[in-house]
Amino acid sequence: MSLGTIEKKALSLLSALEKAGKSVSCVAVAGRRIEILLSSGETIDEFDKLEMRHGKA
Repeated sequence: MSLGTIEKKALSLLSALEKAGKSVSCVAVAGRRIEILLSSGETIDEFDKLEMRHGKA
């Protein structure tokens, strides 16, 4: 599976941020848009905002 140019750009941005000492929590690529979310240093539960509902509520 080959990466497109936008994915390569996202990976290079991620690498540059990590080399600069920044902690990245999320990278999203949508079309030509790259969204990078920096972590605040706090430990965040990955499942904190996940809602799972089974059956009727």
